[in-house]
Amino acid sequence: MRRYAIIGAGRIGSLFAELAAELPGWTLTGVFRRGEDLDKFIAAKPEIVFECASRHALAELAPPLLRAGIDVVPLSSTAFCDREIERRLRTAAEAGPGRLEIPPGAIGAIEALATAREDRQLRHVVYRQVKPLALWRGTPLRDLADLDAVTARQVVLAGNVREIAAHFPDNLNTAVGIALAGVGLDATRMELVADPELRATAHELDADVGTGFYRVRIGGEPREGGRGVTSGGDPVDYTTFGLLRILRRRGLRLVV
Repeated sequence: MRRYAIIGAGRIGSLFAELAAELPGWTLTGVFRRGEDLDKFIAAKPEIVFECASRHALAELAPPLLRAGIDVVPLSSTAFCDREIERRLRTAAEAGPGRLEIPPGAIGAIEALATAREDRQLRHVVYRQVKPLALWRGTPLRDLADLDAVTARQVVLAGNVREIAAHFPDNLNTAVGIALAGVGLDATRMELVADPELRATAHELDADVGTGFYRVRIGGEPREGGRGVTSGGDPVDYTTFGLLRILRRRGLRLVV
């Protein structure tokens, strides 16, 4: 049996463990919680660890896991917005022997950006996160914009991903994944949009890929029968199924 582990026992980590239990050939060696013994966690020898806790946990735990030869899949990628943490994570990944693998997150569409980047034709990437007012009021945006003045769809905050996502440690991990897949944290434009007509978070991605224009929109309405949303209004399903796919692909002989 191949072995994996999880950091964090919150909503996403618990759902992921539940779903991954059905994968043949894999066994869960442990779920790391704050204050537990990291050496013991490493001694169980998982080949891959999924971080589902916080950017502080990622910054602290990823380097020793990578040094131990364990691959790390981080959900709390807003940690990369801090230049020093980004440097430490990149340095640890480059030294290995473990590697960092950025998951697709809630938008699940970063492969096209990474492909366009290989052709050196990727430019002008814009990512928008769109939420109803009630969901934005539960984030740091309540202190950064006048949400009471919004009566129709409106961009309420804009900038590059590094400067915007740094204010939202629990909400904008998808933006960082898009930036890392494409033109980087400083060159990717980000727009936070308030839309009173929406009921849940939507993700929009526009990019000039040289050979044409690439546009994706995901979400905006809760899916009937879905497993709910995160505290930031993102569908739990998108994020969790992305992790499940990473684990499943490692055991396939035909990989898509």
